[in-house]
Amino acid sequence: MMPKAPNLVLTKSQAACLIALRDGKDLKTKIAIQVKLDLIKTATELGALARQGLAKQDQAKRWHTTARGKACRFEIVPDRLRRNSGLPGPGAQRLLKLLDRPMRWIEIAEQLGVSHQRVRQLVIKLHAQGRVSFGDPKSPFWIVMRAGDKTSLLSRDEERVLSAIPREYATNATKIRLAVLLPEKKVQQILERFVARNYVTTLDGFADETVYRITAAGLKHPQRDQCARRAQAPRLPVESDRVHAVLSTILEARSLRIRGVRDALKIPHASINALMQYLKRKALVQKTSRELNAPYELTDKGLEALAEMTRRHAA
Repeated sequence: MMPKAPNLVLTKSQAACLIALRDGKDLKTKIAIQVKLDLIKTATELGALARQGLAKQDQAKRWHTTARGKACRFEIVPDRLRRNSGLPGPGAQRLLKLLDRPMRWIEIAEQLGVSHQRVRQLVIKLHAQGRVSFGDPKSPFWIVMRAGDKTSLLSRDEERVLSAIPREYATNATKIRLAVLLPEKKVQQILERFVARNYVTTLDGFADETVYRITAAGLKHPQRDQCARRAQAPRLPVESDRVHAVLSTILEARSLRIRGVRDALKIPHASINALMQYLKRKALVQKTSRELNAPYELTDKGLEALAEMTRRHAA
């Protein structure tokens, strides 16, 4: 009977790298993240596996197990301790100090004034030390945060929707959908979640529809992209310069009869009378009392419409 072949002896780190290769991780970065080693240590252990005939690297710099590496059994022994291996260096300390909120790795590179490659090296090393974590394990460098950070992170689609809601005005789901190019149902579901989390608040729009306005909490969320495309404002019930002038004149006087508006703006009586009736039907103006000759004042809806028209004129 042939004697049984002795098992391989691998260090803990070598074994972890071999298991990562068996799991389909083929890039050094992905392997380092799974096994929680820095890139230098990962490269060293992969090299050791290659020398033992357990792993190989192809021309595209991707790592794979050999036939032996796929099937072999092994024993595990502890790694040799490295002096100061758990302490962050000066660059890592700067990154940790900067990371007072979840941040994109591109933003980290800009803030620190270093290359994207250097940020990757630092982040992977800090991850190995248990000092940072990733917002999305499938895309680890999308969002990086300190370990233990309790910030409620958004999905990619949620991030796009939150970033599309403007600071200056409320808008509706249709305009938001057009800005982010997502299905209407998905946008509506995300907005409902945002209302529950107090990232946005709902208001009654001019066309009897719900509009959404971002809250202070939504504006402060670290994933809100300041440079993202913003959703446009909904169409106003009235948009002409003449309507803007009429509403402004009534507001300045607090209330005016039709002839007062006519005289102030030099508009023919028949025209201003028809316009005032139109504005009344739109619920933008109302009489101050039930008297036949009572003056007109702006409704809350009229005040909102005038404020939005004024904002758009200024823009």
